[in-house]
Amino acid sequence: MNQADQFAEWNKLCEEHEAARDAYFHAFANVNKKFAAIGQGTSAINPTGGELSEFERTWRAWDEVQRRMDAFVRQHA
Repeated sequence: MNQADQFAEWNKLCEEHEAARDAYFHAFANVNKKFAAIGQGTSAINPTGGELSEFERTWRAWDEVQRRMDAFVRQHA
């Protein structure tokens, strides 16, 4: 793999990381908003199963991209 290929692969990983991070933060915000409202006594509505599943799914997806980035760095450093 030449340097241009490495750059292209790293750039793709960075784009995936950004998308996965944004998806996770969006899912986290939905869940956190409901738990915060419960803690503040302004609501008694828990996050739905779907919201919790999305929160977990996006965390795993972001973690997987980070794992691949770590492997890339180990391989090419």
